[in-house]
Amino acid sequence: MLSFNFAGKNSYDDYGILISQRPNIPSPKRRVNMINIPGRNSNLRFDEKTYDDITLTVECSVKDTQNLADKIDDIAVWLFEAGESDLVFSFQPDKKYIAQVVNSIDFKQVYKYFSEFPIIFNCRPFKYAVENNIVNIIETGTTINNPGTIESEPVISIYGFGDIVLKINGQQISLKGVSEKIIVDSVIQDCYDNAGNNLNGKMRGEFPKLKPWENIMEWSGDVVKAELLPNWRWL
Repeated sequence: MLSFNFAGKNSYDDYGILISQRPNIPSPKRRVNMINIPGRNSNLRFDEKTYDDITLTVECSVKDTQNLADKIDDIAVWLFEAGESDLVFSFQPDKKYIAQVVNSIDFKQVYKYFSEFPIIFNCRPFKYAVENNIVNIIETGTTINNPGTIESEPVISIYGFGDIVLKINGQQISLKGVSEKIIVDSVIQDCYDNAGNNLNGKMRGEFPKLKPWENIMEWSGDVVKAELLPNWRWL
């Protein structure tokens, strides 16, 4: 039975939604700008190394012999009120999309107790690991293996004091005047403490990414440990 989990609810178990077929999964479009220069063969290409969102269409139906109109209302409220939420399909339960329903839903009543409708999800470009577990690192020079197919944007918590230099695959970040803990968040491109106070002024360097396969994390200075929320992702 095909189904999906969205915003903590299951399409079949909670709403009795039937999915007619496995949805097509498009690859995200890479943003590459083409510049035509007169007198020059081919085009110049500027690769932004970023990707556009993708759209997933799920063909659904629902049956209710008691009150089909109320069931449709419940489904619509669930999908639209969820906002941007995790979307997990039953045929790939270990990976998730970050998705939102932004299009209107055309509920077509086929029979008295039966309705067909498409759900259109607007998704961020990548799939993410459902299990996004923190990796504890207590020794400099530790190897971190990225199982994904594209660079991940980790959130790294550094526990220590004073001036610290963090290196990932040789890329260096300098952290000045650390007081017990500093969080380097590559997702939102910010440094902060547990209370959410902005500490960007204490950091010098580019926010780190973890390439597929092996990554080496090193540090110097008074570091007790590091905690890494990896955010593994796939195209």
